Amino acid sequence: MGHGIAIRCFGKAVDWVYGAGQQVLDGFAKWSDIPVINMESGMYHPCQGMADILTMKEKLGQLDGKKFVMSWAYSPRSQKPLSVAHSALLVTSRMGMNITLAHPEGFDLDPKIMDIVVANAEKYRRSVDIVHDVAEACRGADVVYAKNWTSRHYFPPELETPMPEEAQELFEQNHHWICDEDKMKLAHRTAIYMHCLPADRNFEVTSEVMDGPQSAVFDQVENRLHAQKAIMALIMG
Repeated sequence: MGHGIAIRCFGKAVDWVYGAGQQVLDGFAKWSDIPVINMESGMYHPCQGMADILTMKEKLGQLDGKKFVMSWAYSPRSQKPLSVAHSALLVTSRMGMNITLAHPEGFDLDPKIMDIVVANAEKYRRSVDIVHDVAEACRGADVVYAKNWTSRHYFPPELETPMPEEAQELFEQNHHWICDEDKMKLAHRTAIYMHCLPADRNFEVTSEVMDGPQSAVFDQVENRLHAQKAIMALIMG
């Protein structure tokens, strides 16, 4: 009855099992004779990744050799997917950017995803650094993308049942991981701050940064529309 199927599936819909949402989408794609669009699976968020790249190109022009920082940031909610960080790193590593991933201990991303990111970077002779100091990460950055994701070590399939309370304890130990004006001053003067929205104001990022001259978040939101129109034109045209 339609020309495409768009599916968003993660978190509560799959009992907080990491990777289960992607399995649902893969199942639809296997049996569907029309395109299936991933609107976020808990593992990937490709539409956001396309909007992110469009925003960076609008703001910075040529991305080759620029420094992209993907930083974990504190949130009072411990059940947020890893998908935005995964897709941001996958797409920027294909654009020849030097990547720095910053997070506290225990918030490491999927090693299978990171293997692809590293392979992409090596193809373009670029670097991938993982640090546990957000200030160190921001130094000399062209893009600071600071947002929250959960610790997959407290959720299935690593555990039989989710342990969000224990995950929240780890979150509270790192409540100082916030993107503020001091950290943005360590980046290049022309650097931009990015977030997929909605952001947890004054937890993940201060209002001064989010509403400040370096913020690209609202252009980023608009570009979701344009990027998704382009995706539909490509696969359904």
